[in-house]
Amino acid sequence: MARALSAALLAAAACLGAQLRTPTAAAEAWAFAAARLGAGPAGPPLPAAPALGRAEGSSVAMRGLLGLFGRAPAPQPWYSQLWGSSSAPVLSLALGVLLGAMAAARGRGGASAPTYIFNSSIAKEQVLEAQKAWGDGIVKISAAHANGEDFTFLAKEHIRNLYGYGVTDVLFKPTLASEIQFRSTFDEALSYFVATNGVCSEDSGFAIKGWKAVRWENVDITTSGNTAMAMGNYFFTTPEGGEVKVEYTFGYFLDGEGKVRINLHHSSVPYDSGVTKEEVIAVQTAWAGAIKHISKVYKDKGDYVQAAAEAAGELYAYGKGNVLFKPTKAREYPFRPTAEEAMSYFVGNDAVENGYKEDGGFAINGGKGFSDCLYKNHQIELKGGIGIAMGTYDFTCATTGDVSTVEYTFGYKRCDDGKVRIFLHHSSVPYSA
Repeated sequence: MARALSAALLAAAACLGAQLRTPTAAAEAWAFAAARLGAGPAGPPLPAAPALGRAEGSSVAMRGLLGLFGRAPAPQPWYSQLWGSSSAPVLSLALGVLLGAMAAARGRGGASAPTYIFNSSIAKEQVLEAQKAWGDGIVKISAAHANGEDFTFLAKEHIRNLYGYGVTDVLFKPTLASEIQFRSTFDEALSYFVATNGVCSEDSGFAIKGWKAVRWENVDITTSGNTAMAMGNYFFTTPEGGEVKVEYTFGYFLDGEGKVRINLHHSSVPYDSGVTKEEVIAVQTAWAGAIKHISKVYKDKGDYVQAAAEAAGELYAYGKGNVLFKPTKAREYPFRPTAEEAMSYFVGNDAVENGYKEDGGFAINGGKGFSDCLYKNHQIELKGGIGIAMGTYDFTCATTGDVSTVEYTFGYKRCDDGKVRIFLHHSSVPYSA
């Protein structure tokens, strides 16, 4: 601002002094001041002045300043009436002040696009506020999509308010992008978030997946002048209440209005070396424990259906991908690709809507219950990120104490929320000649 005001006074003095000396000098001073202040060619209709360098411009300004004291008479050309000997000083001063105002407005980012603020520093608190605004924006877009509202408008506002598109280059590498990995334009970013403009065909709309909350865990935030960098994990809450973990690096800067904007956004899924043998055994132990728990809740006349539903949600990948399930005691409907069909098998036809009549409730052993379930793995194979286990498990009847041996093959994979679940379950009774 001080710089613009100084330039304005210089221009005013130069124009005023030059006018008092000669109109031609006034024209030269005007051209010099306009060039210095970036005001453009608009000025009084005087003969064009030659392009001036820094030294020549300074000379012109000096001659104008000296004109304040010299006032040497000079011949008046035909266009002198335009300036008028009585009004010339006022007109020149007004033009100089106008140029200064234009420069000041440009310095404040008034009519032009926002620019960096070089004399301001960004604070960590501002970065945290920007992160919260980003997470809140994603949740609002998801809610608008679920409620049939204008989610595309919200996504556009989200990008305009938080990213630096149109102000500076933006480096954006989204999580779920493989064909067009880098999104350098506003439209490419919009496609990633809501997939309504058809710019990138691979996009399905990250921001419209029903996210309920976004939680940030910064490893650190570093600041340097008017820029900042943040790295860490953020967790997206799914409609079912689970969390999806994503890694990030964000870059932030202050625009010409002092607003924090994103100029770097790199997101990625955590590196996964695949399901481990220990994880496979942990899920098997949880599965066996669930069978015993459901039987006990049933025996105690509790809500065993709810207990079974909770166990199925934790142990099976229904809702997170295809599940291949071939139960032991199923003949008419030997395959159960949906969660509802699986529930019918585990708790019985009478306990669920649209259950299959052949289902007596395996998890409650047809009403007798199980007191124990013991896995005996023949082998566990880990390959391609998944785990496959084959063997037999023994079920002990809670009423008679009898032990039944069943053969199995289970497949395990890691789901989006990071948990290992069953995506393949084939059980059968041993062959008997």
